[in-house]
Amino acid sequence: MKFYRGGKNMKNKWILKGIVLGSVFFISLFLIKPIGISTQFSVLSGMMQTSFQEDIVFRAGKDFYSTVEYYNQDGIAKSIAVPYNFGLIFALGIFLGGMLGKIFFRKNKDFIELTNLLEKDDISRIKLFIGGVLLLFGARMAGGCTSGHMMSGVMQLAISSIIFTVILFPVAILIAKKVGE
Repeated sequence: MKFYRGGKNMKNKWILKGIVLGSVFFISLFLIKPIGISTQFSVLSGMMQTSFQEDIVFRAGKDFYSTVEYYNQDGIAKSIAVPYNFGLIFALGIFLGGMLGKIFFRKNKDFIELTNLLEKDDISRIKLFIGGVLLLFGARMAGGCTSGHMMSGVMQLAISSIIFTVILFPVAILIAKKVGE
């Protein structure tokens, strides 16, 4: 089995893409907050919970608090009460960006090869989903998410992020080699 390696254009522009991505993360960190996505899953679950228990989030002065202790960390209680924020827009942007990429790059040979690789390979979409859930669970246990740890967290020199990233890459390489056999 051959792994997807990208086309010629991708190989020639990786430095530029890395600089752009790093700049976006730096600007986000400097102007708004570190980039991360998994907290939005906690916000979404809190929003669903408030439809059954309206009193779990309350305002005390300028701040928001929750009767559920987990929601009192990382500004989750405030995001539940006022969900229209940077995190929600970021989460929607990821979804919409993926859809637009699928629509506009449908004729891109490299994109189609990658899609066909996933469909022809013995790795089922269910296994990929379960792996993603496990990865997200481990990242949340370490106090963040995969994008938050690997990009924003390492950029801030957070110890948990460095440990997460140093362990993640060798494991990912081993799994990729095992799957490729």
